[in-house]
Amino acid sequence: MFFRILSAPFVRYEYHGGRCATELHTGVIAANHRSMFDVIAGLICLHHFGHHPRLLVERRYVEKGLVGLCSRGIGAIPVDRDGRGGQALDAAWTALNDGIPILVMPEGRIHWDPDDPISTGRPHTGVSRLATRDGQPVVPAALAGTERVAPVGCRFPRANPFRRKTVVCWVADEPLWLTGKDHRANAELVMAEIRVLLAKAQPLVR
Repeated sequence: MFFRILSAPFVRYEYHGGRCATELHTGVIAANHRSMFDVIAGLICLHHFGHHPRLLVERRYVEKGLVGLCSRGIGAIPVDRDGRGGQALDAAWTALNDGIPILVMPEGRIHWDPDDPISTGRPHTGVSRLATRDGQPVVPAALAGTERVAPVGCRFPRANPFRRKTVVCWVADEPLWLTGKDHRANAELVMAEIRVLLAKAQPLVR
């Protein structure tokens, strides 16, 4: 994979969990968001587990910069924050029905607290709306160490081949099946599962 080769000189990847990954052909993969490098790391890690998802990304990131270039290259679905988010959900539903998994970061924006590294931000409800419409599984995933590769405010990754950073990806062994119309509660349930995985992944970051 291009991104894996490009980042290999300065990033070391570790993969854990994911027992259900080979059994699922599609679904919603939900990960935490602590760095702009999450987009690249998430795709690399999910490729390791045999999935090639499209992802939902805020439109302003799709349209500019390195992340935008990478996002457009893998067919990211742009999300508007001006009330037209339904268009993105419709595109994601279409992809899911075509058998293409969707990667989402329910927090919607970066949340990184060095004093509480397994904390997460408040999630948006899109993950629940996607999953409950057609009964799609949700696979929680934790990304740890990406904040060391591309800290908040850093324009470019810290690409030092003599100090390779470790990124840990821990994917749930069992999917979640969300039900009902309480999308807020469903989204919080997903984030709670991600925090469980973060508690396992964070100590492995070097």
